Amino acid sequence: MKLSKRSLPALAVVTALTLPSTALAHPHIFAEARLEVETTENGLISELRHVWRFDEVFSSSVMLDFDRNGDFVLDNSELAGISEVVTDSLSDFDYYTSLTIDGADGAISLPEPIKVSFQDGQLLMFFAVLPKEPVPLDGTIAVGVYDPTMYAAIEFMTDDQMVVTGASAGKCQSQVVRPDPDEVIAQNQGSLTEAFFSDPTGNDISKLFATRLELVCK
Repeated sequence: MKLSKRSLPALAVVTALTLPSTALAHPHIFAEARLEVETTENGLISELRHVWRFDEVFSSSVMLDFDRNGDFVLDNSELAGISEVVTDSLSDFDYYTSLTIDGADGAISLPEPIKVSFQDGQLLMFFAVLPKEPVPLDGTIAVGVYDPTMYAAIEFMTDDQMVVTGASAGKCQSQVVRPDPDEVIAQNQGSLTEAFFSDPTGNDISKLFATRLELVCK
């Protein structure tokens, strides 16, 4: 994946969410996350809803860079600036969202800018992405959340932070899958080359390490 010129903001702290680096194949930013897979009465996935709460160190850096008047409060215009930068930048990375249907990748879109707030010293982002094509609750569906550059770790602290919601929530069996890194490495030795570790954005191996919610529907 390649960043567009528009996705290179002057404020480097938010660029760190999306900027690949040749020596940074491990997380430097951490966020606790929640994912809701919303379903409709007629058995479709309607939205993939995200909430991310970032660690205090990164949040403090964002505060310093975006607090233009230096009052240690992010007002609406300052929050809007963060939203604009992040919404634009994460579009090149599908908003860290992976949707697969029976193993095939599903496309997604973001209908509204990412919403941003600052609570108890931590930066929060919340947004919903939509499948570009209807996704019936049929077969095996998986939703993963990860940064392909491996710079940011989006973590689901407990399994109940990845859930199916809505009118058809009971139609499928669901489970949270947390891949074992040692098993992933052992099963993909041929792909984990030096090129992967120097530029993880050049491949999709990092997807294999991501926590995901799997739905098995009949």
